[in-house]
Amino acid sequence: MERSCFSEKTLTLSVLTAEFARCVLQTGAPVTARSFLLRGLPMTLALVLITALTAGAEQRADSFGGTDLRSRVVCGGLGLWFVWEAVETFRQAQELCWENFSSMAMLGLLPLLLWAGWKLEPAVLVRCAPILCWAAALAGLLCLLGLNGQFHWEKLMLPTEPVTLTLPLYPEYFALPLFCPAKQVRCAVWLPVKTFILAGSFALCTELVFGAGNALPGIELLRAGRLGSISRFDALVLLVWLAAAMFRFCVLVQVARQLAGWLWGRATPAEENA
Repeated sequence: MERSCFSEKTLTLSVLTAEFARCVLQTGAPVTARSFLLRGLPMTLALVLITALTAGAEQRADSFGGTDLRSRVVCGGLGLWFVWEAVETFRQAQELCWENFSSMAMLGLLPLLLWAGWKLEPAVLVRCAPILCWAAALAGLLCLLGLNGQFHWEKLMLPTEPVTLTLPLYPEYFALPLFCPAKQVRCAVWLPVKTFILAGSFALCTELVFGAGNALPGIELLRAGRLGSISRFDALVLLVWLAAAMFRFCVLVQVARQLAGWLWGRATPAEENA
């Protein structure tokens, strides 16, 4: 049964938004780019395999139907995970908003975001995804150009102490049939690789600018950018990220609502209008 209301682009934007927040908010000595590549790539490929096997099993068994005990357990477990991710996304957005803009605006927007995630049709969120993707790409390009003059490639050769590498798990990895049409699931299984590329690029830029083993917060990399007389690209990047975070929050609320509806045997708005 086709139950997807979103798209691969929506899924990618949601996960990369969470991964970027993890990179920016990280503290302590980061993993070097070399270690991240050598250790992280095999782990990422293994995660791709697990994601593909999980998606295939879910498609064959109709795990989101809510018609038997097993599917209800899947819907309930993933629903709780998506709710937790929504709470964490909102917490990260409020933290960055307060630390960088001294604003509590996210708390004021919370009722509106909950309403949007609960009431808006998924098609509305799908149409917003390409706009946010282009905005994020432009902000990232400007930030990269601002950092270009500060790259010191010799810092990649400095000796460093080994740091334990862990890859985050996102619930979207295990709910691909819920987000993507069947034809897009094969492409969506490579989502962990996209996350790996984003985190690896952030680690590489951090090491090129500050050197290996630094204990600076990840957001300092954004603050280091300068393009001519224009500096502090972090404000632009963070504003784009806040928009993407609100988008992710609405998507997670919508998905949690769908899972709750299937768990209790109720039709979702998309199915009622079909």
